[in-house]
Amino acid sequence: MSTSRRLLVAGGGTGGHILAGVAIADEWMRQHREAGITDAGNTDARVLFVGAEQGLEVRLVPKNGYPLETLKIGALNKVDLKTRLLTLLQLPLSFLKALLILVRFRPDAVIGVGGYASGPVVMLARMLSPLFGIRTAIIEQNSVAGFTNRLLGRFVHHVFCAFAGGTRQFSEKKVLVTGNPIRSHLKKLPPSIRDPFTLFVFGGSQGAMGINTLVLESLPFLKDQGIRIIHQAGVKDYERVKAGYDRAGFPARIERFIDDMGSCYAEASLVVCRAGASSMTELASVGRAPVFIPLPTAADNHQEVNARLFEKDHAAWVVPQGRLTGKEFAEFVTGLRSDPAKITEVETRIQKFYRADSAGVIVKTLRGLA
Repeated sequence: MSTSRRLLVAGGGTGGHILAGVAIADEWMRQHREAGITDAGNTDARVLFVGAEQGLEVRLVPKNGYPLETLKIGALNKVDLKTRLLTLLQLPLSFLKALLILVRFRPDAVIGVGGYASGPVVMLARMLSPLFGIRTAIIEQNSVAGFTNRLLGRFVHHVFCAFAGGTRQFSEKKVLVTGNPIRSHLKKLPPSIRDPFTLFVFGGSQGAMGINTLVLESLPFLKDQGIRIIHQAGVKDYERVKAGYDRAGFPARIERFIDDMGSCYAEASLVVCRAGASSMTELASVGRAPVFIPLPTAADNHQEVNARLFEKDHAAWVVPQGRLTGKEFAEFVTGLRSDPAKITEVETRIQKFYRADSAGVIVKTLRGLA
């Protein structure tokens, strides 16, 4: 049996990237506890996260109980010239700090979960692999690989893909389709409750102004329809959204950010959200019917590609941003409410996109046990 004990998780930027890393970290610790490598008094297995100074990981990683080191790093793909030049100037120092972190921590395995911060760490880990025996990997959560993962995929030992469609950009020998690892506390739910018919609206970890605006425009047409709304508006757009509900005289639960997604999924009759990989996997795991409104500016249009994959199998509805007016959206929602059998069918079909053993397969592979 392998005695690999130290895992370094690199990357972040979005809630989806970070929470996938947290799920892998939790499973890493669980497997080592089960193997008897750790005990309450002496924890030999360890996990370290490395992310960007300005990323959500600064808040989310410590909140989930793991230590975090940060790099000062920007972006290179689809950004203005000033940002690109600044990032190029920052790269040497980022690589140096990443090297110092790797030498000090001496990980047995390094996995990149997406985001620019994963680049220097995973690349250097692969270069050090012959000397220190480091297993390197990335996880691609979308159907279309991002810029950093396309680059790193050429060098790492393993590429874990959430969707079969994501495998096309990598060498067949490296790829394993694992599904997307998510927080283990989310469990399959019974069929949704239709009375009261509850719309759960959220835009991912940072909110979504486009979704918020569409829902606000629909409120006059949803009012007095017996529809309840739970709305995660995002920190930046919260005040505008709350004022919009107040003007419409529409009572609703409006939050800046929701930590307990499980209870909201349990109350939801229908979910309206972006098509980020983490949200999609959560919906598949609990069995809730979504209306996806993909982020139109997502890199390589990956959110719409993700959403269409579900739509093709009748596991979701897809509404491109800007396609419907508020009135049309309200009619769309009330039309679905009047056809509960259709919602039930989607709740059933979406569950085929969830793999409960995703984190387990990834960790076993990183430990050399699979």
